[in-house]
Amino acid sequence: MIDYRWARGDELPAIAAFFARIVALDDSYISHGELQTGLSLDGMTWVDDLDQRMAEDFAAMGDERSVAVATGPDGLAGAAIILWEVTDRVSFMVFEDLAVDPATRSHGVGAGLVAFAEAAGVERGMAWAFLESGLRNEGAHRFFDRQGFRAMSKIFSKKLG
Repeated sequence: MIDYRWARGDELPAIAAFFARIVALDDSYISHGELQTGLSLDGMTWVDDLDQRMAEDFAAMGDERSVAVATGPDGLAGAAIILWEVTDRVSFMVFEDLAVDPATRSHGVGAGLVAFAEAAGVERGMAWAFLESGLRNEGAHRFFDRQGFRAMSKIFSKKLG
């Protein structure tokens, strides 16, 4: 049985370590967001101190973000970082990161995290849910398609200097 809930602040260091461990397994997870936050320097590989940088990012997380967690009998099975945006014109949520332990994939953990966060989004009056995924992350793309997300844009980048 998997339990879905919002993480407490004292849990964030362990969740940061979980994210670093899970995403480091697959370079295809890397997208422009990892370049923008310095978790990848080339868009193809992770930085050597990924765990330290993830810990710093989680420690600096503000009230505009929440972390949904999925826990089971063996502990943390998955987590999602959600950004909540409220503007004068539209309110929306962004799945900034979603990671599921490979041992629990294809068992509904990711779908449960998405459903849990989306229900909270509806309660908060969010009109849209957004996410972006690394161009080479085909498994995630299939997963997000199954969750009802549709591609609507491409992100372009150019290395300067």
